[in-house]
Amino acid sequence: MPNQKSKMSKLRRAETVFLFLTLLFLPTQLGKHFWPHFSYIYSLKIDYLSPVLYLWDLSVIGLLIVWILSRPAVNKSALNLLLLFLLTQVLSLLGADNPGAGLVRLEQYLVAGSFGLFLASQDFKGLLKRIYWPLGLGILGESVIGILQFIKGGSIGFWILGERAFNISTPGIAKFDFYGRQFLRPYATFPHPNVLAGFVLIGISIIYQVIGKSHGLARLALVFGGITVFFAMSRVAILVGLILTALFVKRKWLIGLGLLILLLSPVLFTRFSSLFNFDNLTLLRREEQIGAALQIFLKYPVAGVGLNNFIPTIANDLTVGPSRFLQPVHNIFLLALSETGLVGLGGLVILIGFPLVKLFQLHAIRPTLFSILMSWLIILFLGMFDHYLLTLPQGYRLLFLVWGVTLSRSFSPS
Repeated sequence: MPNQKSKMSKLRRAETVFLFLTLLFLPTQLGKHFWPHFSYIYSLKIDYLSPVLYLWDLSVIGLLIVWILSRPAVNKSALNLLLLFLLTQVLSLLGADNPGAGLVRLEQYLVAGSFGLFLASQDFKGLLKRIYWPLGLGILGESVIGILQFIKGGSIGFWILGERAFNISTPGIAKFDFYGRQFLRPYATFPHPNVLAGFVLIGISIIYQVIGKSHGLARLALVFGGITVFFAMSRVAILVGLILTALFVKRKWLIGLGLLILLLSPVLFTRFSSLFNFDNLTLLRREEQIGAALQIFLKYPVAGVGLNNFIPTIANDLTVGPSRFLQPVHNIFLLALSETGLVGLGGLVILIGFPLVKLFQLHAIRPTLFSILMSWLIILFLGMFDHYLLTLPQGYRLLFLVWGVTLSRSFSPS
């Protein structure tokens, strides 16, 4: 018995270490890319189609091995939900033209979903305490990197975390034009500024409201994260951030918030009005993608064209802009509908809808319930205007993080 207790104690400590590292490295993208033939379009390497072994994947695998060795109680509802979702995605590959690309995405969903299952199988209150520090440090670290990138106008050399080398002159880099002067939109260690802004918003909604807004780390994450979201210049994220700030800020600070918005209004006006003048290519491309997604659905309504097959399918039909815009449609529900049909969309709706139903059935600890609900509302709103929650590693990691935390709220280990 003493040996057994010692073994369990060591496994518990190892699990804590792996969980800390998994959450801390969640926003990173350091990994080894592989380029089989199905990852190319027009002889171009397409990241979305490439198999990748991420450092984060290894951390999750280590976490799962230690967890399984400790013979845990598993949240069976979460397990069945995850298996159902994966099954609906697999069915879309039966007639896909590029099944290899689909298997790439399926493997990534399996890793991220297994992480979510681990979270869903934990004690809720204890889980929140274990999440706070690594997630808070991750938000703070990414925010600092992003702010430094904005100041420098380029990357700062954190390649060990997956930061890519770029500067404001790099072709295709995201920039913000302010009355003729261009500024770099920071990436931190993310593939795009929009993903950085989404991570900061969702992360803050978890740690700031769930754990305790009076804690120093939460305050630092809020301040630096707010600056980062502004510098990232993601229109949707800024809009969501302003709404959340207005909801959560104390009444005595509303005047200060109003003055801040007034002070920043020239920049915000330029950013949002650009959609209707010099930056309208963004709208035209997204309109073209939406039309393509609906056409694909009408042609393949049941199982879609195949998971992760949207880009290969539309590659020959793109016409808007001076170059090919090889990206998924910027709406997670349209993307699911076109790639996996009604079957896959149903799987996604059930995956998201079940935790929300469970959340509304729980009436205790209302502040906690409200904060998790806010995380879901952010996910759903961002998902209406972008695709990264289903297509990029940090996106579906965030999705399954919130999914797992939500389901752990109703889990009672036997």
